[in-house]
Amino acid sequence: MYDVILDGPGIDARTYFADGPGELRNIVWGVARAQGQPVTDDREMIAKVGELRSDCDITGDGTLQVHAITVTVRDAEGCEGHAGEDSVLLGGPETCDGSCRPRRRFREPQLIDLVCALEDAELEGSGGCGACGLEAGQMCAACGKCNCDRHDTCIRPASS
Repeated sequence: MYDVILDGPGIDARTYFADGPGELRNIVWGVARAQGQPVTDDREMIAKVGELRSDCDITGDGTLQVHAITVTVRDAEGCEGHAGEDSVLLGGPETCDGSCRPRRRFREPQLIDLVCALEDAELEGSGGCGACGLEAGQMCAACGKCNCDRHDTCIRPASS
């Protein structure tokens, strides 16, 4: 079980959970797709994800750069509640299976959210506003602000 942290320019770090190599691979593929760079060499990406997983299994964490986003994988922390004989006597599992702690999975809604966050960050990086979707050249002609602000006092420039 792995905690997967996605971090990139202009977006807040996001943590997801992968219960095995297949889910980890799906996250990495999703990160590439979210940046408009679909995986074209499956064998190479499978090898990279395998190395990432091996690094995590050996050292406790691993890192892979997928275009502009850094994917960091760590051993998922279990809980302290499932260890010990009391848990087993009460009908619980002998070791933690992760079900006691809600884990955020990387599914289609999270992929869409990541795509939107990357697009907003790109707009903001170029002088636009990600919140209202305006590019730098689309700001108010009178005050230079975006649609997030009120424009009650703005005077429209005369048409030429």
